Amino acid sequence: MVTVERIAEGSTPLKVSYVVIAARHNGGWLFVKHRRRGGWEMPAGHPGPGEDTVEAAVRELTEETGAVSFTMEPVTYYSVDAGTGKQYGRLFCAEVELIGAHTDTDEIEEVRIFRRLPRNLSLHEVMSFLYRVARQHGEGLKVPTPFGHRDFGSAGGGSSI
Repeated sequence: MVTVERIAEGSTPLKVSYVVIAARHNGGWLFVKHRRRGGWEMPAGHPGPGEDTVEAAVRELTEETGAVSFTMEPVTYYSVDAGTGKQYGRLFCAEVELIGAHTDTDEIEEVRIFRRLPRNLSLHEVMSFLYRVARQHGEGLKVPTPFGHRDFGSAGGGSSI
């Protein structure tokens, strides 16, 4: 069993192993299809040597989605325990204005916009928990799309970019 929990506000873990970015674009949420894990997930990765969590989040969002123009803010720290001890991550929310081609083609197979949580998730417990946190954080930050209402028509509510 995997346990995911928010860290108390004002607390900062000594070591953050992951950054996850809940990114909005054109009225939906950006998800990436991970080649190795085979399912959909929010853009994410590990901070590199000497890189802080903000720098890692910016790099991961850019590499995995092709985001060119965006704003981003930290939301919360969280812990994940898969039975081998807790590891810590940091969740960010981003509003993406412009997307180009994603450059992380070794890991990322596809980028898609979803109106709701995709059905075929990688890391289901973690991604569904962080998606709910991001949605709660974003209530009231809704941005109208230039296209009005769009029905993306796929089973998971997604549309390829």
